Amino acid sequence: MTRVLLLAADMDPRQGGPPKVVYGSACALARAGVSVEIAATGPTETADATRAAWPLLADLGIPLHIFPRTGPATLGYSSAMDRFVAREISGFDAIHVHGVWEQCFARATRRARAAGVRTFVSPHGMLDRWQLGQSRIKKQAALHLFGTGAMLRHADAVLYGTRHEADEARPLALPSPARVMPNGVEPEPLADRAAVAAMLRERFPQMHGWSRTVLFLSRLHPKKGLDMLVEAFARTRQSHSGAGLLAIAIPQDADYEATLRARIEQLGTERLVLATDLVGPEARAALAAADVFCLPSHQEGLSIAILEAMGAGLPVLITTECHLDELEDRGAAKVVPDTVAGLTAGLAALLDLDRESLAAMGRRGASIVASEYSWERIAADLAALYSGGAGK
Repeated sequence: MTRVLLLAADMDPRQGGPPKVVYGSACALARAGVSVEIAATGPTETADATRAAWPLLADLGIPLHIFPRTGPATLGYSSAMDRFVAREISGFDAIHVHGVWEQCFARATRRARAAGVRTFVSPHGMLDRWQLGQSRIKKQAALHLFGTGAMLRHADAVLYGTRHEADEARPLALPSPARVMPNGVEPEPLADRAAVAAMLRERFPQMHGWSRTVLFLSRLHPKKGLDMLVEAFARTRQSHSGAGLLAIAIPQDADYEATLRARIEQLGTERLVLATDLVGPEARAALAAADVFCLPSHQEGLSIAILEAMGAGLPVLITTECHLDELEDRGAAKVVPDTVAGLTAGLAALLDLDRESLAAMGRRGASIVASEYSWERIAADLAALYSGGAGK
C-alpha cells in the first residue's frame, strides 16, 4: 500500500481553499486504498476544533497532526513538525506539499529527498505573477536563501490546478516537471431553496425586496476583489433595480474590512449586504438561494469556491485571473478582466438574462464539475503519481 504524507500550512477551514483540497484529496485517496496522513501547522489550543471541522478524517482513519509554529509566524517554521518529519519520513512513499512559502515545507522536502521519498508541490496559485509581486523581497529571500527554490527545483513534479496557472510560473524556469492536476469537489445535496431564502431574509430583512441575488462567498482579503464587485454592483443597480449583492466572507484583513464596510454604508445597505457571521454549512447553504455566483479575484490557482458554485448549478461571473477562461466558451460562465469596468459589464450581461437562460448556464457548469472535477477521478491520478506509475 502506498503511504503518503500531505503537508498544509493550516487546516483551519477559515483559511479557504487549500484546507478543503487537502481534506477532499485525503478522503478520496483513503477510499482508493492509499494510506494517508496530514501534517499541518496551527495553534495547539484550537487543534481539537480544527479536527472536528473535518469529520471524515476520523471516520476514514486519517491522522491529522497539528504542530505549533516556532518563531515569527510569517516564516512558517515549526520545530515540532520538523522533528515529526525527521522521525517518520522514511515510512512514506511520497510527500505532497500544499503551499510554497512556509519554511516547514522546505525543510520537510529536504528531509524527504535525503530519504529517497518522492516529493510533490501544489502551489495553489502562489507562483503566479500577482502573488510573486506581493512581499517581493521576502519571497526572493525564501527562493534563494531559505530552501524554497530547492524544494521547487527538485520536486518530482509541481502540480498546477490549470494550464494557465502553470504558464504563470514559467518565468521561474523551474526544471522540475510541471503537471496539471485539478482540485476536486464532492457532490453535496443543496438545501431547499425556499427554506434558505427564508432564513436569509430573516437574518437580512432588506433581502425581502430582491428579485435576483448575486452571491460572493470567499475570504475577505484584497486579492479576492470584493471591493471591485461592490463598485461594479453600485454601477448596475439603477438598471437592474431588483438585484441585490450578498457577500458572505471570512474576515482576514481588518483594515480592508473596515474600508469595505464604510463604502457599503456610503452606497446604502438596502441592496448590499456584507455578512461575516455565516460560516460552514450556513454559508454554503446560501448557494441554494443565489441566482449568480461571482468571484472577482486578482489571483487564483483553481478555486474550490467556483467549483462548488458550479456544482450547485449556479452560473458564475469570474475574472480572467481565475484561470478558467474556457468556462465561457462552454457556456457556463462569464469571464471578464479583473477591473471594475469588466465586472460591471459582466454583471449587467448576466442580470439581463432570463431565469431559464441562467438556469441553463448553471446546468452546463454542474455537468462540467460532475464529469471533470470529482475527487474520485482525481484521486486515481494522484495515487498513480505517488506510486510512480504515472511517470514524471
